[in-house]
Amino acid sequence: MSECFKFPSELTIYEVQETFNEVKSYISDKEEVSFDFSETTEVDSAGLQLIIWVVYHSQKVGLNVVTISTNELIEARFEKLGVGISAPQIE
Repeated sequence: MSECFKFPSELTIYEVQETFNEVKSYISDKEEVSFDFSETTEVDSAGLQLIIWVVYHSQKVGLNVVTISTNELIEARFEKLGVGISAPQIE
């Protein structure tokens, strides 16, 4: 299994550019990826956009998204938006 990309606790407009660069580097030259949003406790619209892009872009370019770990905050925000992100959850 591949290493997991762990998102920061704060994913707001102030952290998005740095996180975007880090996640782009993480997904380059991989066949499978895992994302962990479970410790993200502050997220704004820029952070949500990044999460959506990361998951959909990974799937679009044919990466096997092995796991996506979320928390109640992330799930509630996506439910409000009507956006589904899915992959097997880490147990």
